[in-house]
Amino acid sequence: MATPPFRLLLAMICVNYMALAQNPTQAPVGAGVAAPGPNNHWRSRSNFRHYGTPAPATTPPQHNEIKELVTNLHDRVGILATLDEDQRHRLEVIDKKVDQLLDSNTGRMESLKAQQLNFQQRLDSFEHIQRLTRHTLDELKDLSRQVRATPEEQPYVATNMANLFGNQPAATGSPFNASQLDVSSRLDALATFLVSLAYNVRETQQNVGKIVQNTNNIKRRLANRNKAQSAQLPAGFAPAAAVEEHATSCLQSYLAVNGILKLQLTPESDSFYVPCEDDGWTVVMNRSSDDISFERSWLEYKEGFGNLAGDFFLGLDKLHALTSSALHELRIWLQDFDGNVALAGYDSFAISGERELYALSLLGNFQTQLQPPAGDSLSYHAGAKFSTFDNDNDNCLECNCAQRHKAGGWFNACGTSNLMGVYHAQGHEQAGETGIYWDTFQGKDYSLRRVKMLIRPVAGQDEARR
Repeated sequence: MATPPFRLLLAMICVNYMALAQNPTQAPVGAGVAAPGPNNHWRSRSNFRHYGTPAPATTPPQHNEIKELVTNLHDRVGILATLDEDQRHRLEVIDKKVDQLLDSNTGRMESLKAQQLNFQQRLDSFEHIQRLTRHTLDELKDLSRQVRATPEEQPYVATNMANLFGNQPAATGSPFNASQLDVSSRLDALATFLVSLAYNVRETQQNVGKIVQNTNNIKRRLANRNKAQSAQLPAGFAPAAAVEEHATSCLQSYLAVNGILKLQLTPESDSFYVPCEDDGWTVVMNRSSDDISFERSWLEYKEGFGNLAGDFFLGLDKLHALTSSALHELRIWLQDFDGNVALAGYDSFAISGERELYALSLLGNFQTQLQPPAGDSLSYHAGAKFSTFDNDNDNCLECNCAQRHKAGGWFNACGTSNLMGVYHAQGHEQAGETGIYWDTFQGKDYSLRRVKMLIRPVAGQDEARR
């Protein structure tokens, strides 16, 4: 709306021109008067009546133009005031809708937390059932061994079996009849129950994954809508203050744009970008072509190199910062030139800082459940320090493994894998030790087509939940 000084000025202009409109012939005082002086004292008395006659008035066309300009100015000021009120009303409506969306999203998040808690309780119950099942199977094994015991021990065994399965004990002195206990049928029923329980757990995990994905989509839409609304706000309009959310891992991938997420691990640390994949995985290395050479210096591996949208290595400093901020797990994704894919995973992973030469300080248990399996070709390297051609830390007295393999890596007098080796688009079947290989998948001589290293915070941590 118009400011008070502008209104006062507009009012003064209107009053002046209204007065001019009422007296169109009036001229300013003294206009057209001949001042007395030595040159006009000879004027006759008959001419004195003309002394002080008004000058010619403003012509009617000029007066009409001025009046029309004032009218147009007044109309425009009124239109601007109306538009300003309408705009403020629209902004209030937008603000109410944003509040409603935030409230709705808060309710959905609370519902998701309740569902996740329920799912965790179910998993705890499943683990308890598994423990009881293992205990029961151990008892069954012991009892099966006792069934083959001496005849004098059979009444005691029969009593224990009856107590275990809820049957009445056999009469004292009567021979033990294993068919009365129907152990096989009970084991079959137990196996059926376990299979059904495992299927229900997998189905629950899939449903939780879908819920998390839908939640991420909702958050992404809200973030984009808030950005669009902020861009449409007029100059000088201050929206309600909002707390900016800083991502600390790809578990917050709903903040990512085209798969690239800006991470800030602590409020004081520098931010950096990482590529994210589904289920919260952060890609720390990608190999898919020979566009980028991985035979690099220590400084280049320290800072990172390549293109996050193509082949790259994130950098040892960033990898150390990530694995130090929370406990992470590691996954290796491999593909050969025939399109066969294999996976290798470790339930914990961390590297040390530069003072410890970025040693592979933590490498957990190999995850045997991943399918299709690639085998374990990294445990041999656990504890090894990082090496490059210009910084040899490979525990090999007679050689430089980084120069020998034309790559950087955690070499331990060389090793069983070389994911940062030379990319061989031709002759990959006989590339030798300089190629990109994983010994338990296609062997040391076969250079792979694509390789990815991914890390993710271990589920269940407070950091991962946040």
